[in-house]
Amino acid sequence: MYIARELISKDNADTDYISLADAKQHLRVTSSADDSYISGLISMALDACEAYVGYSIRKATVKYAFDGFTGPVVTVDTLNPFGYIEGNMLRIYSRVLSITNIKFVNQANTVQTATGWIDAPVKFGQFGRSVFFETLPDNLTDDDVRLIVEIKEGFELTSASNVNESAKFPASIKYAALLLIGQYYDNRQSVVIGASVNKLDYNHEYLLDKFRVVNFG
Repeated sequence: MYIARELISKDNADTDYISLADAKQHLRVTSSADDSYISGLISMALDACEAYVGYSIRKATVKYAFDGFTGPVVTVDTLNPFGYIEGNMLRIYSRVLSITNIKFVNQANTVQTATGWIDAPVKFGQFGRSVFFETLPDNLTDDDVRLIVEIKEGFELTSASNVNESAKFPASIKYAALLLIGQYYDNRQSVVIGASVNKLDYNHEYLLDKFRVVNFG
């Protein structure tokens, strides 16, 4: 179970995922007077969607800190690492595109690179990962942060080549963000006065629900 998450960097600009032209078309805006404001709303909407689904939608480098391994130690079958194995493992609940490196903190509070690990897709999600360790550090720190996993998470741009289509930015998330952009463009205060307001059926949450990552521990 991870106890901390740190966003290191993003690979692409916000407008690479939802262009200013896309947002203005959705808003039916033809002038350029609000271009800067609308660009800010694009960033806000993507941030809000990321907070809801639980990971970076925009492709990013992220570090997860773990306080320990999951389950009792077992032997990893290196010839068949894709089975569901309880034991010397970490579960990363995210849209993991790739794992960059894994490090551990020893008792001297020195960060060292871990070796002898295998990553494999697991049943809780197409992009999730279980990391199985063939060799375990025997001198982990007693502090909360013991293992640090750096990954690429999120979605590739729709224009990306040589990647699985399911790894590309989904239309459902794009239009969920556009719904939020429209809401905040039309309502620029935190309260609405003198109007009847009803929540839209099949709103942005409906579009995002299938992409949520839940940490089951």
